[in-house]
Amino acid sequence: MSKSDAIVCTTTGCENAAAVPEDRDHRPLWMAGWRWIGSQNLYSCPTCPPLLIEEDGAHVAGPVLSRRQPA
Repeated sequence: MSKSDAIVCTTTGCENAAAVPEDRDHRPLWMAGWRWIGSQNLYSCPTCPPLLIEEDGAHVAGPVLSRRQPA
């Protein structure tokens, strides 16, 4: 699996990976619990704390991003 064909968890160093569907439809990954900010190459797998959570229909920072220190 090449890097472009997979996403790899970056939140805790667990390095869990998931294949990106051939049709590039990421909805099944989201439904399975994967969360990401692709423009920053940040991904969280279903077993790690989420990068993003859904709150009132909007995506907001999850526990991983909330704990990060400003650069």
